[in-house]
This record gives sequence, C-alpha cells and structure tokens, in this order.
Amino acid sequence: MHFDGQQYPYTSRRRVVYGRRGMVCTSQPLASQAGLQILQQGGNAIDAAIATAICQTVVEPTNNGLGSDCFAIVWVKD
Repeated sequence: MHFDGQQYPYTSRRRVVYGRRGMVCTSQPLASQAGLQILQQGGNAIDAAIATAICQTVVEPTNNGLGSDCFAIVWVKD
C-alpha cells in the first residue's frame, strides 16, 4: 500500500494535516484552539484532550452534554 499525503483521493473540503509536535482536532475551532494552547503551555495530550472536551461542551452544547465526550487515541512511548 502506497500512501501519498499530497494526493487525497476523496472529495472533501478539509485537507490532510500533519503535526510533528502535537495536534488537536475537533468540529469546533475554538475547542481545538483551547487544546492547542494547553499543549503550547507544556501540557500533555491528556491535558489537551480534557480541555478540548470541556470547551466543546460550552461552544457546541447541542452535540455534547455535561461531562462531554472525549475520544482519544493515546500512544505512550517508553
């Protein structure tokens, strides 16, 4: 299987994004910004995920309830 990040075969309005030092993705830009600020201040991925989930509840309350949803893929490197 050959993967080329510059060629995206699907019709979509969103582009493929890569991050070398961290990335936060949500359906709401303000929630993504909250998580990104946590990473920039020295927080880890779990801190950013929690901040993003909390912010998502405020900026997009129709899609998240109190307590929110937080789906995260976490890989710990030894």
